[in-house]
Amino acid sequence: MINKNKIKETYLIFGKIKITKVDFVALIIFSILSIIYIFSPRCYSITTALYNQSTIEDQKNVENAMGIENTEERFKIYFQWYNVIHELGHGLLYYNKGVDLDIVNEEQLVNDFAVAYWKYYGEQEKLFELKDIVNYAVKHVGTNYEKGIDYLEFGKNNSDGKSFYNSFFNFNDYGWFQFSSVKNSFETNKTLEEVLKEMGFNDFKLSEGKELIYKEINNNVSTQIINDAVINFNEWGLKFPNVTHHFDKNPNNNYSRSIVKFLGLFEVPDFVYIFTS
Repeated sequence: MINKNKIKETYLIFGKIKITKVDFVALIIFSILSIIYIFSPRCYSITTALYNQSTIEDQKNVENAMGIENTEERFKIYFQWYNVIHELGHGLLYYNKGVDLDIVNEEQLVNDFAVAYWKYYGEQEKLFELKDIVNYAVKHVGTNYEKGIDYLEFGKNNSDGKSFYNSFFNFNDYGWFQFSSVKNSFETNKTLEEVLKEMGFNDFKLSEGKELIYKEINNNVSTQIINDAVINFNEWGLKFPNVTHHFDKNPNNNYSRSIVKFLGLFEVPDFVYIFTS
């Protein structure tokens, strides 16, 4: 008579390690999925906030920061025009092995990059508007400006060097830090070539400075701005993967990250990149 229980407990012996056939099959499946994961294409994911889908409370915070006149248009210029280049700046550092900085100084550097990029390629009208937005926001977000707090020290006090504390991610505190950083980028007035060298890049060649005009800033245009920028990066001789672009109704959610397009369908965190970078 065949002992069914004995069959269920059959072991495969590898040295001193014993595993069941079920475990062996699971290991094979896990190995296959891991190989697929490792060799799946890496992408860069950018998430951009939307003003018109946020809560009344969130919209009030934006109004306080950017003014009650043309609030949504000013929000779009900052987050859907300017900030997508800021997020791409992080990616340039990561994928081209740029300088390794603490999180606060990296934020300043990519703001220097984004301002310099738009001065090189952007239309002057939006740059004037952007400068007005950040000057206004620095004075109206929270009370840090009135207290004479240094924004860099403020950022360092709310981070562990590699990441900001979760409690810091609100429109008043983190927003004031970022607006102050962009204000500083306007004041230092660095050229795009200077910033790229500060980012640790020496082997690049800037393409001709052409004016990129986007008459109306909307969801489709934000994605186009990103695609145009990646084309420019490649023309400079810098590496950048494909980019996926998403929108979020929370105005606090503007961020980027390296991802894996698993099976070409699912976006999952790029753990290989995280642990090897």
